[in-house]
Amino acid sequence: MSLSFITSYIALWALVVFQGLVALALLRQLAELRAIAGRAPLPNEDSLPVGTSAPDFEGFDCRDGRPMSSRDVDGGEAVMLFFSACPTCIQLADDLRRVTAADLPPIMAFCVGGEGPCSNILEKLPPHVPLLLKDSDEIARRYQISSSPTAVVVDSRRVIRGHGHPGNIKELKKLVADSLAESSSPAHRQVSYPTVAN
Repeated sequence: MSLSFITSYIALWALVVFQGLVALALLRQLAELRAIAGRAPLPNEDSLPVGTSAPDFEGFDCRDGRPMSSRDVDGGEAVMLFFSACPTCIQLADDLRRVTAADLPPIMAFCVGGEGPCSNILEKLPPHVPLLLKDSDEIARRYQISSSPTAVVVDSRRVIRGHGHPGNIKELKKLVADSLAESSSPAHRQVSYPTVAN
């Protein structure tokens, strides 16, 4: 073998290794951006103002066919949780297994994206929390939900008392407590908690 052949052969392999490292670095950056996009609310997101009536909806729990409706809130508070397939959503759904009726008002869950992308939410969510899949995208649009997870706190008259982006159970409990404490006040403000990395 000639010296020029060996030199070009080594240079070619050096180029291949360099391109591989560049590709790995780009994939890592993409994964980090995707994780950030999945857990962080959009900076100027739209949402229904606190104090407005919660839009009507009806459907069925995708697991056992139990009816779900906005009328289920009548006479008591409720938390509406909007999920997607994001990692923070999946972790929060799993953490709801540790929540009792004394901790939070009844929870109704919605997963945007359909049965395939929501399979992890379906698997992690405890059985006592009804999950609506069909028409969840339309319901999220009515509530002007643009990121997930999003919690909407509704009072017994189906009025929105607070909303935010809890990243864990502690933040969800604080959001609910703050929202319902303010419901007796004439002025309401949005309570929003940014999600945290899992």
